[in-house]
Amino acid sequence: MRYRRGASAERELIKMLERAGFAVVRSAGSKRVDIIAGNGESHFCIEVKSTHEERLYLSQDDYEKLLSFSRKFGGTPVIAVKFVNRGWRFFNPEDLERGGKNYKVTLRSSKHMTFEELIGKQTSLRGVIGGED
Repeated sequence: MRYRRGASAERELIKMLERAGFAVVRSAGSKRVDIIAGNGESHFCIEVKSTHEERLYLSQDDYEKLLSFSRKFGGTPVIAVKFVNRGWRFFNPEDLERGGKNYKVTLRSSKHMTFEELIGKQTSLRGVIGGED
């Protein structure tokens, strides 16, 4: 069941990215990353997770594989979490909390991006206040 829910979330995100003008490749079996997407300006290496809970733990192995692949590929690493019935949140791996050997993301985390912020269609309020894009 977990695999099907994860694969379903991956396919949903792929459709969102394609509608936004990105070319997208899904890596079946998730050897390194789940999704690679680019539009000529932005290139993302995305690890996709889905949960019914308010928090999710990402293994250190998944975290390190994402960062390693992203560096080699030259893409921006992104952790995309679908909080079922609550929407998507997108995280910069560096913003994740460390919880023992794992990394934690929560529904209430303030350090996340919306889909529009991720793809550059909207600037975050934190970015405007902080002078960032």
